[in-house]
Amino acid sequence: MIIKSFILTPLAVAISLASFSALAQDGNVGDLSESVPDEVIPLVVQGYKGYAQELPTSGSKSDAEWLDIPQSVSVVTDTEMKDRGAVRLVDALDGVAGVNNTLGEGSRDQFVIRGFDAIRDIYRDGLRDDGNLQSYRSLANVEQVEIVKGPAGALYGRGSAGGIINLVTKRANGDEFTRLSTSYGSNDKFSGSIDTSTKLTDTINGRLNVEVRRSNSFVDYVNSDDYFIAPTFQFKPSDDHTVNLDIEVMHQNLVPYRGIPSKDGKPVDVSRHTFFGSKNDYQESDSVRVAIDDELKFGPDITWNNRVAFTRVTLEQQGTRQTTSAVTSANTVAQTVNDFGYDPRTTATLQSELKWDVGNQQLLFGADYNQIDIDLNLRNQSLPAKSIDDPIADNVASPGFPASRENTTKTIGLYVQDIVTLGDWSFTGNIRQDHMDLDQTTAAGVKSNNDDDKTSYRLGAVYRITDNMSAYTTFAKSWQLPYGGSFISPTLAEFYSTKLKEVGVKAYLLDDALMLNAAVFQIDQEQPQTDTNGFIVNKNQERHRGIELEARGQLTKQLSATASYTYLDAEDRDTGKKPNDVSDQLISLGTTYQLNDTWRFGGSVKYVGDRYAGNNEAVDLGDYTTVNAMASYQTGKHRVQFNAYNIFDEKYYLGSTDGTSGINSIGYGSPAEFMVSYSYEL
Repeated sequence: MIIKSFILTPLAVAISLASFSALAQDGNVGDLSESVPDEVIPLVVQGYKGYAQELPTSGSKSDAEWLDIPQSVSVVTDTEMKDRGAVRLVDALDGVAGVNNTLGEGSRDQFVIRGFDAIRDIYRDGLRDDGNLQSYRSLANVEQVEIVKGPAGALYGRGSAGGIINLVTKRANGDEFTRLSTSYGSNDKFSGSIDTSTKLTDTINGRLNVEVRRSNSFVDYVNSDDYFIAPTFQFKPSDDHTVNLDIEVMHQNLVPYRGIPSKDGKPVDVSRHTFFGSKNDYQESDSVRVAIDDELKFGPDITWNNRVAFTRVTLEQQGTRQTTSAVTSANTVAQTVNDFGYDPRTTATLQSELKWDVGNQQLLFGADYNQIDIDLNLRNQSLPAKSIDDPIADNVASPGFPASRENTTKTIGLYVQDIVTLGDWSFTGNIRQDHMDLDQTTAAGVKSNNDDDKTSYRLGAVYRITDNMSAYTTFAKSWQLPYGGSFISPTLAEFYSTKLKEVGVKAYLLDDALMLNAAVFQIDQEQPQTDTNGFIVNKNQERHRGIELEARGQLTKQLSATASYTYLDAEDRDTGKKPNDVSDQLISLGTTYQLNDTWRFGGSVKYVGDRYAGNNEAVDLGDYTTVNAMASYQTGKHRVQFNAYNIFDEKYYLGSTDGTSGINSIGYGSPAEFMVSYSYEL
C-alpha cells in the first residue's frame, strides 16, 4: 500500500526541521548551547514532567523497572495531555502505538488496541472500570494514562485481548495550590475546571477537581452538556500507612451520533454536518464512583494493598439508528428508534495484593472479586425509511423503557507473579485462576447461567543489554467473555481465548529522558460458537501480527517528542478478511518546543491506514492524515494556549461501531477546529 505523502505537508516539514536543527545545535539533554541555562527551561510551566515516565506500574502491578517488564507499556503524562489540549480520553490516546479510536455509537469512549475492541478493557488505578463504558470519561481527575499492549489477563483477569487502558488518579499529596482553567473552541465547545489541593491536618490531605463541559458539534443537532466533581482525600495514620479515598460524581447529557449509511461498498456521499438521527434523540447518565486504596508497609520489602471500588450508573438513551439492511434502489435506508437504559448498572470490586521483595525476587500475591449487576430496560420500534439524499430529522415517538433483563456477572480471581533477577537476566512468571459465573433473567422470567474456571498465564524473559537497554520475549494467555459478560447467548456458551507471542527491545536514552520501545507480536484469538446445548460447533479464529515502534520523551531540555509506527496484519483466518475498523498502519509524530520561559510551540501529524467497516471488508473507509498545531504563552501564573486540529481540513471517516451494524453507522471525523484555553494558578 502507498502511504499518503503527509510527510511533505508544511507543518510536518517544520516539525522535522525543528527536531533535527535542535538536535544539531544542542547535541543531547546534557549539552545545551551556552545561551541556555543549565536547568530545565520550563521553570514556570506548572507541573512540568516531560513526556517520559520512568516507573509505570500497570505492566507488573509492582515497582519493577519498565525495562524489566516483558510486555509493551506506553504512558501518556499530564504534560502531554495539556499540550494537546486534551479534554476527553480519546484526545489523550491520540498517537499511541497500536491504539486507535472508533465511533463508539457517538456516545462513548471506544478504542481498538492491536486490532481488538477494548470497550470493556478500561481500568482505574488497576481496578476494572466498566461502569462508565457507555459514556465519555473525564480527564479532570486523571494524572496519567498507561496502556499495556497484548493480553494481560494474568494480572487483570477476564478481557484484554489487545490490551488494557489504566487511568491513574490524581492524588491528594499535601501540595498547596489552586489551578483554574477554561477553554473555548469551535462549535461553542466550552470547558471550565478547578483543581485545588491542600493539607487539611498533619495527617489528612484534600484535593478537589471540578469540571464543566458544554459543546455543540459539526453534526447538526448533536451536542453535549456534562459536569464532573471529584473530591479526593489522603489519610496518613503513620509513615508506613496511607489511605486514599476517591469520590467521583458525573452527569452527562448528549445527543448520540450514529453516523451515516453505506451503499455499494462505500459510505454515502453526504456533507459532514448531515444527521440521520431524530431531533429528540438523547442520552442522559448519572454516575457515582467511590474507591478506597489502603496501603500498609511492613518495612522496605513488604507492601500490602487493599482496594475497594463501587460504581453506580443510571442511564437512558433514545437513539435513532440505521438497520443492517442495504440501502434500497430508491436510495432509502431502514431505521429503528431504540430505547435502552440502565436502572441501574452497578460494579463492585474488592482487591487485595501483597508485594514482597525477597533477595533477587519480587513476589506479588493477589486476590480479587468483581460483580457487575445490570438492570436493562430495552425496546425498539421501526421507523419509516429515510432518504439518503435528503435525510430530514424530526421528532419520533418513544417506544418506552420496559424492563428487558437482569444480568449478574461475578468473577473471583487468585493470582501470583514472580520476577526473578539473575545477573543481566530477569524472568517473569504469572499465573491466575478465575471462576466466572454469569446469570441472566429476562422480563418473561427465563433464566440462563454460564460459569467456568479458567487459567491465564504470562511467561517472560528480559536481558539487560546495558543499564539502559533491554530485550525481552513473552508468552501469555487470557480469556474473554462473549459480550463482555453483559449478555448470555445460548450459541456463545464458551469463553473466548487469546494467546500472545511477543519479542521486543526497550531503552532509556538521553539521561533517561527518552523512552524507546520496539515490539514484534502475534495474537491469536479463538471464538467458539455453540449449539443451544452448549456443544462447540464452530470456532471463529483471528490472527493479528504486527510491529510497533514508539518513542516518548525529551530530545533536549527544550524539545519534547512522541513518535510511533504500527504495522498490523489482522485477519479472520477462515476468510482472510480484515476485522471491522482495523487499520493496517498507524503513524504519528508530535513535538513541542520550549522557545524560552514564555513561548511554547508544537505540532503533530497522524496517519491512519486503510480500514473497512463491517465484517468481510464490506465498506471501504480508506485512509486519512490529520495535522494539529499548538502555541502557548505564559507570563507569571497566567497561561494562554491555542490548539488547532485537522488544520488542513481533511475529510475522513473516524470509524464504525461494530462488524454487524457498522456498515450503516459510519462516523465522519471532525473538520478543522480550534480551541483557546486559559489557566491561572493561585
